[in-house]
Amino acid sequence: MIFTREMGFPMPPNGKSGWPWTDPVSITQDDLKICSGLKISIVTPSYNQGQFIEETIRSVLLQNYDNFEYIIIDGKSTDNSLEIIQKYQNYLSYWVSEPDRGQTHAINKGLAIATGDIVAYLNSDDIYLPGTFKKIINFFQNNPDIDMLYGDLVHIDKQSKVIDVMCCDMLDRNKMFSFHYYFPQASVFFRKEMLEKIGLFDESLHLNMDYDYWMRLSFEGKMAHIPQTLACARLYPEAKSQFFAQGYMHENLGILNKYKEKIKQLNDSDSLLSHAYASVYYYGGLSYLRNGKFSLGLKNIQTAIGYKKSIILDPVLFYSLICGIFGEKRVNNLVCAILRNIGHTSLIYHR
Repeated sequence: MIFTREMGFPMPPNGKSGWPWTDPVSITQDDLKICSGLKISIVTPSYNQGQFIEETIRSVLLQNYDNFEYIIIDGKSTDNSLEIIQKYQNYLSYWVSEPDRGQTHAINKGLAIATGDIVAYLNSDDIYLPGTFKKIINFFQNNPDIDMLYGDLVHIDKQSKVIDVMCCDMLDRNKMFSFHYYFPQASVFFRKEMLEKIGLFDESLHLNMDYDYWMRLSFEGKMAHIPQTLACARLYPEAKSQFFAQGYMHENLGILNKYKEKIKQLNDSDSLLSHAYASVYYYGGLSYLRNGKFSLGLKNIQTAIGYKKSIILDPVLFYSLICGIFGEKRVNNLVCAILRNIGHTSLIYHR
């Protein structure tokens, strides 16, 4: 639906301006043809993110794309999340607030009822950028052989200020099986056909369930990167992806073992597997170093070298040691401050 202020769409809180608080995406006559195309389903898992979720909701609704549904699955939040969701309930296709088994379960609940041709999930502290829906629909319509796409990403802080811009490059198998390639999840969209083919997310995983899913999808479908910035992901110390960083290694080992036989069926499988195991142990070791657990960190790095000696040639090793000595939160705050002071427009990271 095309939302306007005249329709009674909720006004932003006092003092809020700019995207997605003020004006919706503008629409031209040419855009209208795109906006009546493939249906999009967006699922937002929510739990106690009241300080961010309104910005998330508006970034979806104000895309001005006519053929979409928006589903919010809240895990019985105890903050002001429910109040904000209810503020927009007339514009949601479905929402519920009830206890669940965590983020992965919430995502699956939403995807299970999604009816769109294209599906995605957007966490309740992330946002889409203006025009994202038009860009991805245009791409899918012009590339019927592509099953999943991902774009570039802006990292923002708690106040929605830009930290940096992360530009991805084209994916190859070595990167895919490194478990360190950063799929910018907020910019990922995939066809509902793939959901029906490979099933829902693995609820036994709580940290890297999305990477597990992209890997599963890579065996059955075709992925593509589009060099356009589609979304913003929020970085802050309490974010799950940072706080539980050490847990990634154990989940990644489980994922790699699960797909080991499938990888063996690929060309150059020996090289892919040695690289994959080396990467899991190496970056797992770095996470221990960042948290000051030097003995465990060095032990895992030694294991990584046993799989692939060149794996240690990575500048992140020095950064991890510094974090372990001075504290990751302190180092990250310093780095973010430096990035803002020297100007984020010149800081574009390629992965």
